[in-house]
Amino acid sequence: SWCLDPYNDAAGGNLFEVYKIGHAIENGKLYVSVKTGFPIGGARGGDSYDNRTWFSPGDLYLNVGGMFQTGNGTVYGIGTTDHSGDRTKDPNDGPWETVYDGKLYIGSNFATGTYETYPTNTPSDGNNSDNMNNYPTLIMNYLTKVSGSSGFHYKDGWNYNEYFYWVDLAAIGLDVCEDGSCAGGTGLTQSLQITWAMECGNDLAECKIEACENEVPEPSTVALVGAGVLALGKRRRFRL
Repeated sequence: SWCLDPYNDAAGGNLFEVYKIGHAIENGKLYVSVKTGFPIGGARGGDSYDNRTWFSPGDLYLNVGGMFQTGNGTVYGIGTTDHSGDRTKDPNDGPWETVYDGKLYIGSNFATGTYETYPTNTPSDGNNSDNMNNYPTLIMNYLTKVSGSSGFHYKDGWNYNEYFYWVDLAAIGLDVCEDGSCAGGTGLTQSLQITWAMECGNDLAECKIEACENEVPEPSTVALVGAGVLALGKRRRFRL
């Protein structure tokens, strides 16, 4: 399933565009794909602290049971590149710990974007009146590093760059419920927000997967249950 990001909502042209973010659930794993113009090696640009800065791709942000805009939920991150030390000139962030690509970080604390004049409604960063960029970009520090439960792969495409991530659902406190209580029969036991942005936070794409119990059953399913017929929703699998 793909979540499209508005086109031309970033300064600097296609290089700083995030086109879309997609997700799939298969055999107890969550797979995420990000399509962007931003290269794995980074790019030079300006932000609100420095006119000429070398920016790196951001880490994958996962929020179980909440959203970064509201500050609730349990935050996980998957590293995109190896990085350590203060990566930005934002005086409000830090301290920074070492992060490795493909590793899962529980209780992650993310730095926010340093390009403060981005369009604030694509999507909202949770506070459109403070003139500050609050998009999660890079993992600064964390509670626990987990190895063997996640991974990362990069593909240099013809018209875009693609970032692939995977993580065991159990490692981020999630499970798939397939008891027919969801529309379609398959859902997650808690809500999940997935976002990605480059280091400066010029552009961000997000997906939100609602928890199974929060989904509204389709009318046909309600009718079957009301008639006393066991409704077995067809399991839907999304492949990227």
